[in-house]
Amino acid sequence: MEDNRLTIFVGEFGSGKTEIAVNYALQLQQAGQETAIVDMDLVKPYFRTRENRELLEKNGVKVIAPDPRLSHADLPIMPHNLIEIFAQTTTRVVMDAGGGESAIALGQLKRYFDQISYQALLVVNTRRPFTGTAAGIMSTLRRIEQVSRLTISGLVSNTNLGAETTAAHVHAGLPIIEQAAAALDLPVKWVVVPAWLAPSVHSSRPLFILKPYTHYPWMD
Repeated sequence: MEDNRLTIFVGEFGSGKTEIAVNYALQLQQAGQETAIVDMDLVKPYFRTRENRELLEKNGVKVIAPDPRLSHADLPIMPHNLIEIFAQTTTRVVMDAGGGESAIALGQLKRYFDQISYQALLVVNTRRPFTGTAAGIMSTLRRIEQVSRLTISGLVSNTNLGAETTAAHVHAGLPIIEQAAAALDLPVKWVVVPAWLAPSVHSSRPLFILKPYTHYPWMD
């Protein structure tokens, strides 16, 4: 577990950052850390952390999200109790920052981020548009940094095709992400591996074993 009190996951739509944020918050809580998760995905309703509210709260994770009555409204609504969580110095905060241009909402919070230690991690899925090459990853990072006013401190390798992901997909995506990381002089913090593939993936980099929690409408 990291020492930063705030961990922010950013990335393009479909990168998998929401699932990672949910997993990371649960891991922190299970490790004995008082944890809150903040849903800052203000644009796309299907990929929001609050879809997992019941699971998170059952496991002791505090969920900071817009009013549940507006959970399927495409409205730029900030969680009403967002600011108070930054004042709770014993609470570890995990933030799902939304995809692409919706990261602009983070710029409104810069003065709070500057007061606490944070890490902002770019989640990269090389099987998604715009991040299939090192150049695309670098362009995405620079654009998100510009609109969010954050400094991204590392990359998370999360190449996947959902339930069809194989170890070959994970292994093929990592060198592309490593190339971008080297050019940016940033670390690759984790290689994300679905739990069912864990025995088949081998890497010298830290593995982040992912349990799928989010249920999407097309899975019905």
